[in-house]
Amino acid sequence: MARNTGSRTKLSRRVGKNLFLKGQRSFSAKDDYTKKPFKVLKKGKRPPTLSEYGKQLKEKQTVKFTYGILERQFTNLFKKAFRVKEDTGSTALILLELRLDNIVYKAGLANSRYQSRQLVNHGHFLVNGIKATIPSMTLKAGDVISVKPNKLKKAFWQNFTLEVPNDVPAWLEKNKDFEVKVINQPLKEDLPQDFNITAIVEYYSNKVA
Repeated sequence: MARNTGSRTKLSRRVGKNLFLKGQRSFSAKDDYTKKPFKVLKKGKRPPTLSEYGKQLKEKQTVKFTYGILERQFTNLFKKAFRVKEDTGSTALILLELRLDNIVYKAGLANSRYQSRQLVNHGHFLVNGIKATIPSMTLKAGDVISVKPNKLKKAFWQNFTLEVPNDVPAWLEKNKDFEVKVINQPLKEDLPQDFNITAIVEYYSNKVA
């Protein structure tokens, strides 16, 4: 499985924003980013002023690192979004939100997207009763995710505790037996509001449109 293997704290520092990539630690005072959010500059050196292109690139990196996907995957996702006759930015975010690993995380079955990707990759989940091992799998309304019965007997699930703040979004339905159903695709108001998705659309408009 292709993935970012470097320091997750450095990814947050690169975009100047806590991306909460380290599960419970990201929400505590022990978080490395919280203690040292920015790279220390040499005395007398000012932070660089970003051009419009630089701001677009930074926003692209923010979303890409948040969802834990690589450049080629992200580019292909926007190619798909541009082909849809709907708002490109919203379409791209919907595709990101409907990824299997993201739904596992949003439903409270993992403490980070990194952990959710590991669980999917190691075959912990069924989608509509069929084993699913591809984190980027796009789900649709009516799909049901459940933990494999034999995995539920493992110590991980017997002792699993959600340690991060979590409100299951309205477009998902979760029951107490580690089962999640996609009720509908996310509506515009359900999408993350802290990304400047317009800047990313502008970044890719001359590259993939």
